[in-house]
Amino acid sequence: MAVGAGAVHQWQTTRIGVLGDFAYIMDTAWRIAQGEVMYRDFVLPHSPLTFHVQATLIKLFGFSYRLTVWYCTVVNVAYVLLTYRLLRVLLPPWSAVGLCLPLMWLAPHCIYPHPFYDPDTCLLILLNLNLLHWVTRGRVSAVTAVMCGMTTVLPALAKQNVGYPYLALVVFGVVWWGWLRRWWVGVEDSSGVDAKDGGEVGVRWFGVGILVGLAVAVLWLGATCGLDNYWFWVFVSASQRLARPTIKETYGDWAPWVTGGLLTLGWWLWKRKPASPASPRSILFGTTLLLGPFVVVTATTVFFDAYFVEFDYPLLWLWVPVMSLTFVGGIWRLLNILHSPCLVSELLPWFGLSLTFFSFLSQGYVRSSYGIWALFVLMIAFALQSLGSSRCRAALCWGMGLALVTAAVPYIQNNVRLRYTDQSGATRQTASTGPLRGLTAFSPQLSNFAELLSFVGEHIPEDEPVVCIPQEDPFYVMTGRRPPLPMVIFDRTANPFPPEQIVQEAERRRVKWVIIKQHLQMGWFLRREIMGIPERFLQRYKVIASLSGYVILYQPALEQPAAEKVGSL
Repeated sequence: MAVGAGAVHQWQTTRIGVLGDFAYIMDTAWRIAQGEVMYRDFVLPHSPLTFHVQATLIKLFGFSYRLTVWYCTVVNVAYVLLTYRLLRVLLPPWSAVGLCLPLMWLAPHCIYPHPFYDPDTCLLILLNLNLLHWVTRGRVSAVTAVMCGMTTVLPALAKQNVGYPYLALVVFGVVWWGWLRRWWVGVEDSSGVDAKDGGEVGVRWFGVGILVGLAVAVLWLGATCGLDNYWFWVFVSASQRLARPTIKETYGDWAPWVTGGLLTLGWWLWKRKPASPASPRSILFGTTLLLGPFVVVTATTVFFDAYFVEFDYPLLWLWVPVMSLTFVGGIWRLLNILHSPCLVSELLPWFGLSLTFFSFLSQGYVRSSYGIWALFVLMIAFALQSLGSSRCRAALCWGMGLALVTAAVPYIQNNVRLRYTDQSGATRQTASTGPLRGLTAFSPQLSNFAELLSFVGEHIPEDEPVVCIPQEDPFYVMTGRRPPLPMVIFDRTANPFPPEQIVQEAERRRVKWVIIKQHLQMGWFLRREIMGIPERFLQRYKVIASLSGYVILYQPALEQPAAEKVGSL
């Protein structure tokens, strides 16, 4: 399944590419690779880790689209393997395999083909949870436990609205397990491990590792971009410009909640105490309620797929019911946290619910769930872990897993998550040479971009700064030029400056060349985001060339002082 997830991603890259998203990551990484510093030299509302990882790959191997493809493939494979290891904490092997099956299609880069911070963050969370479980259950040295604990900080450096809540949850769990539990309930170390090698002592060293990781992160941020810059752009500025979906946009209307109630009722019928065993009829009814939503979603996808033309795809509709079931199951087992010998198994539902909640704050479940399907299957596993015999659990897991696969395949085939890109071209184009070799997009995106690169190479000197609007193409990493402005892309999330200030800054930095893209791949989205910016430049710059998809503007250099840092803006 892990290899299958990698193969699906390789196949997906032959079908579609998202120029704007790819350029956002790679042009930012290019700036970093050339020595610029995030938050100090250019603004960004996101945590730095994903960009620094790609910058490191560029420094080591140079820029290549195929390199980023293989990076994403490795992420997919590791994502499935780490999820399976956590499923084994809750379920027997065959049950875990059944729930892992959908991840062959729902691993993050099967849905979204390029490097991005959502998949990186979830991968780091899965890695850290596996390490935490290993420390609590295995014989590890103090040094190893400290090193494992240091990885807890990495998700926060990848995506702040998910990583920092995760960090807080792990700190709570480690403090409880390592220090407070024995005092609160008077239990002995029940991990089955020699206290000097693992168990509570290992968890305490894991907690020390968290503190060390935090200290290293603070020192690194302070020594590079400055803590004030990091705090302002990642938290203050980002929170002011965060897209906040409504409750209905985030969790749907009444129907998903009612379905969650039915799912929970079916789970309760299976959970009835042996003292009052359920009749075969109630077991059948409970099974129907548990599998019913998955079967309905599968049938809806198979028979009515063509009617779902927007992001509200049937598969995504299952998030709220599964979250509802997980919440009830977590409450049901809440007291087990006091005595359970397995820290990770008892905290998994709360990790799943909390991280899903914070992830959905960005764009709701229809757009924010592509990187966290591992949490979805882990929440199902938590609910099913104590239902009936192992054979019954396996049947339920495989039934849900196969239903999810059936619904996931057309979700991927139709590129539902990528419907914000223009897929109306008559043919697909694939770059056959150069660093972009293998990148695929619908016509005429790549041919237009190739024409632009040819024009720039012939007419614009390498030492003259160029501004690209809305910077949808990976222009800078392809040409090796340095972006002259302190923003990475011209959308409201990443760009805090109004149009008039952008033009003034371009003139102050003696930018003579401006490229305005007209045939946008993310047209409906970016036209709204860059409203007013092209018009401002057209008022001050002269059109000197019109290409198939671009307008080239020119203005002689102004006698202005050299550019200053972002802090002067």
